Amino acid sequence: MTQRVLDLAGVYNFRRFGAYDAADGRTVRPGLYRSGQFSRATDEDRDALDDLGVTVVADLRRPSERAAEPSHWPDRPGVTVIESHHAGPAEAPHIAFLREADLTFDTIREFMTSTYRRLPFDAGNQHVFREGIKALAERGEEEAFIVHCAAGKDRTGLFCALVLTEAGVDPDTVVDDYLMTNRVVDFDTVANAMRGRLEDKYGREFRHEELKAFMGVDADYLDAALEEMGDPRRYLREELGLDDATLERMRERLLAG
Repeated sequence: MTQRVLDLAGVYNFRRFGAYDAADGRTVRPGLYRSGQFSRATDEDRDALDDLGVTVVADLRRPSERAAEPSHWPDRPGVTVIESHHAGPAEAPHIAFLREADLTFDTIREFMTSTYRRLPFDAGNQHVFREGIKALAERGEEEAFIVHCAAGKDRTGLFCALVLTEAGVDPDTVVDDYLMTNRVVDFDTVANAMRGRLEDKYGREFRHEELKAFMGVDADYLDAALEEMGDPRRYLREELGLDDATLERMRERLLAG
């Protein structure tokens, strides 16, 4: 059985999104990984990451996010980092939401749904989606690939859903991969740490259960993104400008058996 979750001390939500069965009887190769950011990776974490044979890292964070939380890894020979220089809004929407909103389950759900409707059309996301898929189309069979954002759940989740769908993985498995964040992240610990930082920064109280809800994922959020973009195959070709030859090459590079 494939080990899906890799336990790293300073990197949240690090796991495979490869090694799934595809519709044509083949299997997605195992060397595909997804995660949160690497700014707090320990020396032991970096050693473990080095052992994976990663040659491409797709970083979906904005320039301001990368400046605030530098990766430190991977600064390695032979590793290509894909990132966008599109700045986006002066302040990340989730920061404004945390600062200004009355954090309730209803406001969180409304904010996350509207966020997911926007994600497929953000210029920075589209750049990394496009270049990440092109890199997957050219990667060697033994080369590993990582995609990540800040928490490894929203932007990263959408990218993985698009790639797995194009590779022929069934929809239920695609959704289960997305929802795995809720099973592998220790939200109690993360919420406690986040709560203290937010209260110091904004001078207001944040309730534990609402913060946990804000950090989780929901199938309805992914559905909102898919509904907004329409047919994923059309989105990849018309919105991202990827041609059939590139996407076919990606499938052949991803699938074994």
